[in-house]
Amino acid sequence: MFRNILVRFWHFPVVTLGPGRRLGIWLQGCSIHCDGCIAPENQPFDEVFMMTVDELMNETAEALSEADGVTISGGEPLDQKDALQCLLSEINRRGNDDILIYSGYTKSRVLEKFPELSCFVAALISEPFVKGDITSAIWKGSENQILTVFREQHKGKYEVWSRSTERRLQLVRKDTGSYLLGIDRKSVV
Repeated sequence: MFRNILVRFWHFPVVTLGPGRRLGIWLQGCSIHCDGCIAPENQPFDEVFMMTVDELMNETAEALSEADGVTISGGEPLDQKDALQCLLSEINRRGNDDILIYSGYTKSRVLEKFPELSCFVAALISEPFVKGDITSAIWKGSENQILTVFREQHKGKYEVWSRSTERRLQLVRKDTGSYLLGIDRKSVV
């Protein structure tokens, strides 16, 4: 498995983007370019962030073994569909079936691009960010975005998490910069 993938960074534990203590993986590159994007630095398809799925799995092995789940965001994960499928397969193979993907595509477009997605992930947050479409939900940037849970065994914890009103943020410093993890209220206004 030598599939190349553009990865901006990864972090563990992430406690702001999904239920529990999660391994967060941010992919680099996005073709959608939502007005008011929370992470415009993740939009360019910059090959400086290129690695193989094997390299990413080796780097994250310890974190993955401790994680309650995995959250994949971006950029736009589905803009690297083949590499994403390879990554999801490998995460599942290593025993973690609670994967949450954030996508700026509509749910119908996601399932058109990747019809077998529900075989790999527990949940999907979809729809493009709409600047000014204010929401009180802690898990999304604009009110139009939707959470779809595919795996019955995870529905309860996603329901509890999605109803939470405690907005939390994490500040993380990496070699590639400093990142604010979570949905910052100021970014959605």
